[in-house]
Amino acid sequence: MPAEVGFLIGLLAGAAGMWLVQVCSRRGAASEPAEASAETPVYSFERELESRRLAAENAALITQMEDVRERLATLERLAIDRSTRLADEIEALRA
Repeated sequence: MPAEVGFLIGLLAGAAGMWLVQVCSRRGAASEPAEASAETPVYSFERELESRRLAAENAALITQMEDVRERLATLERLAIDRSTRLADEIEALRA
């Protein structure tokens, strides 16, 4: 078999394969939204519970973050004022 004939057969087989892939993917894409919309309820008790759990976790994390910010502000103040405060404490101990 000449090389040109083999090339043409390969080209046709590849084109047929690509066409088959496109047809199958179109059928799959067309059927998925109908199935998903039929299975997915508008309101779900589990979603509501998960939403409330996440809201509570978010509130706890916000509170924890505020505590961390207050501690950081205290540490920054101590780091900045340390030299004068330390000198005052040393003088207070000497007296």
